[in-house]
This record gives sequence, C-alpha cells and structure tokens, in this order.
Amino acid sequence: MRNGFLLLGAPAVIVAAAVSFAASSEETAVRKVLADYRAAMEERSVVKLALVVSNELLVLEGIHKNDGWADYRDKHIGPEMAEWKEFKVSGLKLAKLEVGEGLAYAVQEATYTIVDAKGPVVMLGAETVVLGKEPKGWKIRHLHLSAKRVSAAKPAAKSP
Repeated sequence: MRNGFLLLGAPAVIVAAAVSFAASSEETAVRKVLADYRAAMEERSVVKLALVVSNELLVLEGIHKNDGWADYRDKHIGPEMAEWKEFKVSGLKLAKLEVGEGLAYAVQEATYTIVDAKGPVVMLGAETVVLGKEPKGWKIRHLHLSAKRVSAAKPAAKSP
C-alpha cells in the first residue's frame, strides 16, 4: 500500500516540476526582452527597439504621453535618439518582476547618462515596464518612465 501511494504522488511532482519549468522559461523570455530593450536604447537603435515593443505601446514620461509605437518612434524616442551621441545605463536594478499568464511587469531603477551636443546629462531613473504575450512572443506594451537630473549638461568647450 505504501508503494502505491508513492507511485500516485509521482505524477503530481512531475506536473509541479513542469509548471515550474514553464514559469521559469517565461520569466527567462521576459528578462531577455528587458535586456534587448536596454541594449536597443544604448545602441540608440529605433530598429532594434521596434523588435521588443508592441504596436499598441503606451508611454508615459513625466506628463508626456505617447499612444502607439509609431507616435513614440516618430514624435519622441526617434528624434531624441538622433540627437544623442551616447546613452549609457549603469547600476541597473530589477526591483520587481512578476510574470503571469500572458502579462508581466517589471520595475527597474538605474542611472542614465545621455551625451548630446551640449555634453553629458546624468539622471537617476525608475521605470515600470508592462509586457504582454503576443503571437510572436513577449512585447513591451507600456512604459512609465520617471527620472531626476543629478547633473546638468555642460556647455561644449570653445576652441581658441
């Protein structure tokens, strides 16, 4: 009788392990999208950014709102990236990550350094990233960004 009980318990352990593996692979996929998003930003690549965001992307940055990838690309991030000479992320901290069935969100904190024609600007930033599972995989559906400038751009040095 005892051996029969152990055999009946084995399928439950196998199912639990399979569910854990599935959740783990979904979390891995979400983490990859977050890493690809960050890489696209650092490369200042609108093309690579398009691979990780949904067409229905909603972006809130301060009081500014972009509704849709095309709006964000054409009226916000595209023009900004064209002005940047460099965009670097340091001290990235994933403060929270929740992955569910078809929906995930992450809260991240980092220091952003943007270099443009005026010089470097350093900001402490926080973002909430909401991802949805689409037919082609996980995509970023919503970004809520907040940042505080900790250093102002310095004027470019004048040549004699």
